[in-house]
Amino acid sequence: MRRSVAAALTAALGAIAWAGQAPAPAVHEIRMTSRFVPGRTVARAGDTLRFINQTGGPHNIQFFADSIPEAGRVLLERAMPGAKIAPLSSPLLITENDVYDIAVPALAPGRYPFVCLPHFGSRMLGTLEVVP
Repeated sequence: MRRSVAAALTAALGAIAWAGQAPAPAVHEIRMTSRFVPGRTVARAGDTLRFINQTGGPHNIQFFADSIPEAGRVLLERAMPGAKIAPLSSPLLITENDVYDIAVPALAPGRYPFVCLPHFGSRMLGTLEVVP
């Protein structure tokens, strides 16, 4: 009887400890064709957004600065590696299967819209939705 109570208590404590842990960082693949697929990506701080140029390049990722508070702009700018073609922008992805990764910084929960500048006229738009 003591063993079953001890086992149940150990299992319950383990479940409580596991439930309090943050989920492991995820990698979200966003394919770039004539649009972003998927168009909306839900992510947490620490996740990676992996943009993959599949067809129709050149492509890039440009966040809309006027829709992001200053603190968020600073965090995003730091999270976007490489030679940028503008603030809050990635370099151009020219070759098929070029990849660009952004590690999602500790942004406030909310929606962060982005566009492919070369295809802005054709409304190649996407949204990063940050959740706690």
